[in-house]
Amino acid sequence: MTLQQLQALALVVDQGGIRAAARAMHLSPAAVTKAMRTLEDEAGVPLLLRGSRGVALTPAGERLLARARVVTRQVALARDDLQQAAGADAGSVRLGITPFATLTALGEAFAWFRQRYRQVEVHTIEGLMARVLPRLRDGTLDLAVVAPDVGELRDGEFHCQPIRRASQHVVLREGHPLLALPATERTAERLVEQEWVLTAAVRHEDPPRLAAMFAAAGVAPPRRVLVCETLAAMTLLRHSDALSIFPAPLLGHPETRGIVALPASPLHPGDIELTLLTRPDVPLTPAAAYFAHCLAEVAGRGDGQVRPAG
Repeated sequence: MTLQQLQALALVVDQGGIRAAARAMHLSPAAVTKAMRTLEDEAGVPLLLRGSRGVALTPAGERLLARARVVTRQVALARDDLQQAAGADAGSVRLGITPFATLTALGEAFAWFRQRYRQVEVHTIEGLMARVLPRLRDGTLDLAVVAPDVGELRDGEFHCQPIRRASQHVVLREGHPLLALPATERTAERLVEQEWVLTAAVRHEDPPRLAAMFAAAGVAPPRRVLVCETLAAMTLLRHSDALSIFPAPLLGHPETRGIVALPASPLHPGDIELTLLTRPDVPLTPAAAYFAHCLAEVAGRGDGQVRPAG
């Protein structure tokens, strides 16, 4: 198997077909087709299913694609590393980031990073652990800023750098009927009767933060839970009587306008800790290391101020 064959496989999938992959590689469609057939011959199994609507991967093709992405990314990183070490402003950084860090740190960190690296491409994937971790594991991400829950990280799998701890609040929209009640009537039992909008399900095995919060108050988790992405959660909260849980630093942010903390809540969410993750077996390029430094500094301070490049 050659690097070009693996690159062709990844691009056929990413671009949606042989012709588009050929354009991306500056090759003829015949050359890409030959590369795919040679790759299949060497693999000894079909990798692609060819049809009128394009190509799809066989199960063997899916397995090889995961390896191909790791190989092609590591070759690109090796090239970037050598160029950046020689002073070149080139290459790319691929970052996975939790929405909390996106809203509170990414903008300032990116502005700081751009003072030193103006031409390096930055690719971000926003999401929670379930979306980010697989990409960090397979090498398609260089680093990630996440808020891991209990049991979500395997011991020794990643280099973990804690960068910020934040308290959390039960939140609801301004004007919510609960806000008109006396604090003594805002009981835990009343709260769990409400609909909740959360970014993860409430699990019962090895209780993480959410389940522990309800258990500590002596109540069962709410039965009505809508699980969605962070942006959707913000929208739904503003237009319904649902409850949710947000990190305290998000309240007062422009994106959370109209959402407030429930005063004197009988439910007490645990703190979350933003953590910078990198793979211990893959050194960061100079640009990726500098972006990690910018993110850690800005998130750690939490003041939104950009320092000049050092």
